[in-house]
Amino acid sequence: MMFGVSPAFVLSLYGHDFSVDDFCEALPRIGRLGFAAYQPEVFHAAALPEWARGAHRVHRTAEALGLVPSQCVAHFMLEWFANPERLHPSGGLDELRAVVEIFQAFPSCRVLTVPVGQFQPDWRTAEEDWRKQRGCLVEKVSRYLEVVSAAGLKLAIEIVPFSVIGGIRRFLDLCHEIGSPHLGLNFDTGHAWACRELVPLLPFELEGRILGTHLGDNRSTDNVKMPLGQGTIPWGPLLQNLHAAGYDGSLDIEIGCPAGDVEQHYGQGLALLRSLITASKGDQG
Repeated sequence: MMFGVSPAFVLSLYGHDFSVDDFCEALPRIGRLGFAAYQPEVFHAAALPEWARGAHRVHRTAEALGLVPSQCVAHFMLEWFANPERLHPSGGLDELRAVVEIFQAFPSCRVLTVPVGQFQPDWRTAEEDWRKQRGCLVEKVSRYLEVVSAAGLKLAIEIVPFSVIGGIRRFLDLCHEIGSPHLGLNFDTGHAWACRELVPLLPFELEGRILGTHLGDNRSTDNVKMPLGQGTIPWGPLLQNLHAAGYDGSLDIEIGCPAGDVEQHYGQGLALLRSLITASKGDQG
């Protein structure tokens, strides 16, 4: 069992404009807390040139600390799912190719995560327009998948509330329509809980499609990332079901908090996950 942190660890320390230097500076703190995994992330498209120059340095720094990348996140790509115009299948392909090239600096990481953000539809569109947009989504994800899989990677979609994909059931429909084993989900518990999904049961519904995790908590009223245990997600059943459904990837915590609280909240989150897993093994024994 491996435990890691999402990019929110770095964002909480340095803000959304964090640099490659900031990322490297955060890595020893991740290791000292007892985590084994981290997630390289390009947050803004404007940061692509900096990451092109500095990704290998991030990898060397992490490798020296014994940290492994569990997934690589292209956060800025969510903009290419924001409205009907940006949903065009060719939109964002150049940026995706650039980020795929950057993440080749992390040879042990085989998962690239692309968030699909909140969609802003034209509410005046007719049914046929919506069906056309759904077709664009299928073709767009298929084209993204071609680029990612050609580089030997899997594509993980992160579903943000109010996205054009919708909920887990519509995501599974998308997977079925595309029919590729290289397409899956970055399982963000906070997003799913805010969408009122039955989060502990999702590992069974997703049937092996979980390629990575962002384990964040909330009360299902706001899409925030609270410290684990301060929201209402049933962590014990969720962890049991992840194991029972065959997920063997990293369990990566995602908490958004003030910089001064980062080490305390992430350390407590790690202790909570470990204690729940230990208790679960005891119950099974």
